[in-house]
Amino acid sequence: MNCRVPKIVAVSLLIASANSAIAQEDGFPQPTPSTLTSSDRPDAWKIENALSAGPKFITDHATVMDWPSAQDKELKMRVLREGSNGWICMPDRPGKPRHNPMCADQTMMKWMMAIRAGKKPNIDRIGISYMLQGEGAVGADVRFAGPHVMLILPDGDKDALKDVGRYTPSGAPYLFGPSSPSPLLIIPVAKPDEDIVIRKAPASE
Repeated sequence: MNCRVPKIVAVSLLIASANSAIAQEDGFPQPTPSTLTSSDRPDAWKIENALSAGPKFITDHATVMDWPSAQDKELKMRVLREGSNGWICMPDRPGKPRHNPMCADQTMMKWMMAIRAGKKPNIDRIGISYMLQGEGAVGADVRFAGPHVMLILPDGDKDALKDVGRYTPSGAPYLFGPSSPSPLLIIPVAKPDEDIVIRKAPASE
């Protein structure tokens, strides 16, 4: 785990930067800026926040890793909680206009590392990540995306996404980076101004 952490951080930061650029290109909503997220939180808060990114059946056994400090030139992530199912959940990225934790599986992490290195991903299965609190980007504008799931398809299957368009306010699935050799399929589960509320179904009689 430790030897791979710097790569994971670098890739995550790269994707965060790309998010802002593509959001502007694809016409995401531009709400009024709100208080920026901060890294100045206790570990217990960060763990709870990170686990809010995905469904409980995944987060119960996921590894939780914190972002590196601004002073850490090696970009080393810190393990806040060990996991056992291959998923990695991360708390809010600091400096964002809304909560933005993420949980990603190993295939999605592999894809991100390959993209960062400028290599062919060599993905042979679907990769999945969850951002059930949505996310926001700060640049010339402030833009929000609602709660969503992200999928990466196996190499060579890009044509399967040819009928999926760019972002629209309708809440329909859309492509992130449609001109990329490996675009992400984004599946919104709520609109940017909506939250997800989980209620346990009543026991059947």
